[in-house]
Amino acid sequence: MSTDFANNDFKELVRSRTDLVALVGESVALTPSRGGAEFKCLCPFHDDHSPSLVVYPDRQTFRCWACSTGGDCFTWAMEFDKVEFREALESLAKRAGLEMPTFTGRRQENAIAKTDVLDVLAWAENEFHRCLLESQMAAPAREYLKERGFTAETIARFKLGFAPNDGQWIIARGRGKISLEPMETARLIKKSDEGDGYYQFFRNRVLFPIRNDKGHCVSFGGRVLPQFAQPGVGKYINGPESDVYSKSNLLFGFDAAREGIRKAQTAVIVEGYTDVLIPHQFGVTNVVGVCGTALTQAHVDRLKRFAQRIVLMFDGDEAGRNAAEKALTNFLGENIDLRVLVLPNDQDPDEFLFAHGADEFRRQIDIAAEAWDFKLQTEINRHGLESIDARHRVLTSMLELLGKVPKLRGSAKEDVILNRLASRTLLSEQVVRQRLSEARSAAASQPSRAAQNNPLPNGNKSAAGMPQGGSETTARTMSAPTAPLGHKSLRVDGVPTIRGLCFFDRPLSKGDRMECELLEIIFTDPSTLDVIRREIGDEDFDNEQTRALLQACFDLLDHDEMPTFERISSAIEDAALMRLLVWIDEQARLKEIAAKLKDNLMAPSGTSVPPYLTLALQPIRFRRAEQQHQRNTGRLAQQPDARAGLNPNAKALLEQATAFHQKRAAKTTWQ
Repeated sequence: MSTDFANNDFKELVRSRTDLVALVGESVALTPSRGGAEFKCLCPFHDDHSPSLVVYPDRQTFRCWACSTGGDCFTWAMEFDKVEFREALESLAKRAGLEMPTFTGRRQENAIAKTDVLDVLAWAENEFHRCLLESQMAAPAREYLKERGFTAETIARFKLGFAPNDGQWIIARGRGKISLEPMETARLIKKSDEGDGYYQFFRNRVLFPIRNDKGHCVSFGGRVLPQFAQPGVGKYINGPESDVYSKSNLLFGFDAAREGIRKAQTAVIVEGYTDVLIPHQFGVTNVVGVCGTALTQAHVDRLKRFAQRIVLMFDGDEAGRNAAEKALTNFLGENIDLRVLVLPNDQDPDEFLFAHGADEFRRQIDIAAEAWDFKLQTEINRHGLESIDARHRVLTSMLELLGKVPKLRGSAKEDVILNRLASRTLLSEQVVRQRLSEARSAAASQPSRAAQNNPLPNGNKSAAGMPQGGSETTARTMSAPTAPLGHKSLRVDGVPTIRGLCFFDRPLSKGDRMECELLEIIFTDPSTLDVIRREIGDEDFDNEQTRALLQACFDLLDHDEMPTFERISSAIEDAALMRLLVWIDEQARLKEIAAKLKDNLMAPSGTSVPPYLTLALQPIRFRRAEQQHQRNTGRLAQQPDARAGLNPNAKALLEQATAFHQKRAAKTTWQ
């Protein structure tokens, strides 16, 4: 928790300049609800199949009602970008056009923040782009791009660049501006195998900037010029992975394609950088690419939040078809319309577009075969259906695929597939189902190759590293609006149990609830804190996390700050505390605490303390008295001659115990 209130002022300034709806909308597709009072989306922090995450514009908070991840703009940046608070603050400040003040004690002396790495990459992107446009060394690169059909507008829009055939070029450009360490962290340079020097990673290549969802350059893809190609050396290379670049999580061109995907409700996935950029040049803006890696679960999860249909447009050669078939194994069971498209005459997307135009390209996308039909037709083309043996081979291959897709089991989609497969192979559906059962038994007896190869298998981890629940049904069954669920929740005898948030593997206790209820009142009407502080202290809260929130309120009051929800949010940097804060605030709304505090504002005694607050304080007063009684009982047992009344200390303890029992029996007000 932050105690630097000058720093809190800057955090509050960043928060006020950040529209959470716009921030979240940069990464997921939001749908307005309740007339714009809320916005809903698929939660990116667990395997969500129906919109579970809600953004509240009035409070500038968000919460997922399935996995309970929630908070403010800083929490979103920390969870989504997998960064610490300092880097989230820097990123949002830069986004808001604010200059970071000098904070102390926040970063290790030798650490390089991700925001600094992004700054270095942005500088390098400009240097490579300027080289392509102006340098005589880049003349062959400009000629190559012209031959490939790139227009000047496309080159400028996507900031294509060129890395000269000089191992020291980028180092020389940065001399006096950029030190070697951040260049190395950004993977622009590498240490030489001989000696202590460095050399430039990309050389003599056209560079395609690879950007994250927010449009920041995180790496480059490099294409060697044809005249300099060497046997055994790939035409394309991708920058090494780094703190800001993960191939298995990032799609090339997604920042430019997001809006096109959302409008078309279709995402087209291609293999190469040119295959992405030329369609965009023709106005087909829903095309993205994989960055030199296989299609992963993270790629599909990201696209599912924007599109109802995914079209895999791989090359028509054997490698492309193999890649398509491999993708089917991993993603056929996903809750999405998965299609596969091989263009006529096995043309690449850019070749097809220059030959036939954008309208025909879009038509091909629209008529792309369902993934299942593509696989079936591939097997029929491979084996035929003329003989019993051929049909047996087709059936065996298809059932092996289905046996590796557990998400299909028992679904309506599986029924359609099995019915169609039986019809095409001239076998009864009963026989096909029996064979599928046998295939699944065989697949269960050995590890799935797809599961071994998939970088993000089912049962993945969230941004915070916590295990996720299995299915949406399970997640919704486990979650409950009556408890602040963490990243994983359970039920013990029907009672919500908290894990990973604040109450740790046990049901929400009566004490936890009454502490939360008092915080609900504070967050609803911060002016009540004066009354509350006269009655109780933070030592009266047993739960560590609720006590931390109460302490934050007291700290603000000590600095003449009203403990509003916004100011408390600014004082918190811990993700678990932020989730709890958002949950308590939402409970206050659901319970209509504001109305209850206003109801019968003047108590019968004439005091201005709301009766609802008086009732909320009673259980904590009683617990304090009960805990004191238990301590007194322990002391009394250690006193000699207690019953004879000969010990003054024992007599006083007995009187206090008697008073406690009498007061409890009479159910009077506890002070």
